[in-house]
Order: sequence, then C-alpha cells, then structure tokens
Amino acid sequence: MIIDTISLDSELFITLLDQTRHYFGGYYHVKVLAYCDIPLKQSYFENDADFDHAVVKMGLSVRFERVLEKMAVPESGIELVRSQLMRAFSETTRSYLAVPNFVPSFVRSEYQKCLKKNPHTRSSRA
Repeated sequence: MIIDTISLDSELFITLLDQTRHYFGGYYHVKVLAYCDIPLKQSYFENDADFDHAVVKMGLSVRFERVLEKMAVPESGIELVRSQLMRAFSETTRSYLAVPNFVPSFVRSEYQKCLKKNPHTRSSRA
C-alpha cells in the first residue's frame, strides 16, 4: 500500500510503500520501502554510445531504493515506529537525493555495477 509520494523536483518522486507484516504473536515487522525511479538521460553519460548501452542494459530508468524497517514491534506501536522510520529517512536520505549531482552520479554508478555483473560486456571505450 502506498503511504506517501514525495516530490523531489518536477521529474523525481519518492514513493513510500508500507510492507508491514505480522512477525509472531502480537508483534510485527514494520517495513517501509522507499523508492525513486530515475530516468536515464544522455547528459548523465560521457558519450552517446555509453548512454545507448546503458539503456540496452538497464532500460529507460534505474531504481534507487531503501528499506526502512524495525522488527518485533507490538501492534500498538506500528504507527509510531512507521512515522519514526519515515522521519529519519526524510532527514537523511531525502536530503542527499536532492543534491544536484546525486542523480547523475547514482545513474553512472549503477551502470558501472551493471557492467561488472557481466564481464563479457564492455563499454564502447574499451
């Protein structure tokens, strides 16, 4: 279930999904998935060939995500813990997502990880 959608700018939104589940007895695993789908842009890459290759390997966007969680929360504490997790996320992660250079750096980093996962795939510069 979507808890909230936070706008970072005109193109980027963080979606917060409640994934809380019963853990045992009267206790719960409070879990919120925070994610942002970041569209790939040519300007994030050194050249057109790298951009085109990134689109082939990763698609038109790359996902940034964080899991916010706490185990063994009594049912009466679910809302408070969820609010605390979301507030901590907002105070930390959300602020660096808004830094102008974060998005291009993150996209390039994910592209490099993608290349390392498949050693037979090389950049056009190789």
